[in-house]
Amino acid sequence: MRIFPVLVLALCALFAARCQSVSSTNYAERENQRDFTVDAAGGTYTVSMFPRTYSALAGPAFSLVLVSPVLVADEALYNSGTASIIPWFNARGVTVWLVRIPAQTQLEKFGRDILPQVTTAIRKNSTDESWVMAGVSLGGQAIAHYLHDAPRNATISGMLVKSAFFLGTGFDYNYPGSFTKRLGSLQDGAEGNLCAAEFCKRFFASLPAKLVASRKNLFDASGKPVWRDTLETVQLQGKGVRIFFLAGKIDNVAPSETVYKFYAKTIGDERKTSPDFRFMLPGKMNRHGKDFDHGMMVASDALASEILPEILKWIDL
Repeated sequence: MRIFPVLVLALCALFAARCQSVSSTNYAERENQRDFTVDAAGGTYTVSMFPRTYSALAGPAFSLVLVSPVLVADEALYNSGTASIIPWFNARGVTVWLVRIPAQTQLEKFGRDILPQVTTAIRKNSTDESWVMAGVSLGGQAIAHYLHDAPRNATISGMLVKSAFFLGTGFDYNYPGSFTKRLGSLQDGAEGNLCAAEFCKRFFASLPAKLVASRKNLFDASGKPVWRDTLETVQLQGKGVRIFFLAGKIDNVAPSETVYKFYAKTIGDERKTSPDFRFMLPGKMNRHGKDFDHGMMVASDALASEILPEILKWIDL
């Protein structure tokens, strides 16, 4: 495994001006971004580090590991055209490490075999002791597979993940008419992505079409989908990680029925309540300004103003 060539955070401390950005919503190309490669499991993988752009004596004391959303481009996390997740966290004193999942990569293999090696490299090049993981859209399945072995991975990598949150990640698509069932029969449109036959208008209405993935990226070389329709073998209970599940009220890509069953299994009993495991439907019923669709769960002004602050508050409990 090739380790990063420099202690990036130390350099940012020495040359703070070069690691700063004036934006807290979107980054221009290459802004506030350092790219590195890690050799793992016979392949080479790219990690982008986005340094914190604000530091304070009081405030968040963790770094955040994100993985590719898969259904939408990585760019949606830092240059979505609306408020983006990575600049938002950077502006609140959180360094973000974006682990990029190559096209046509099985998410289970990535989460269980590759991500542990990548996090080992990240941990060796960071002075932060506290870590949070996040899964956005379909890519969150890779985080779930990783957290299934959280205690072992923490021992191997030295990265102790204290909390994780999922935004619009579906865990159980095993029902008629699910999004993945529709996806399996779809073909790419003229633009080379999923936006054929008004598919994007129906499922990704609040995202620019250029950010939506190509169908061919979602199936491996043998034609198998990179996701799992159900994560029956994944168990997140008793792993020492606090988890926050969020499913948009009108998200028809990862509706609540794809999330709640998995949440109930994680907490052990849906009648239980625990500050360590939380489920939320962002929408008017929960006093949010709008009902959230999938695009809004990935990147939106409403996500930045209403949901991310609540997640940050929960992390710091």
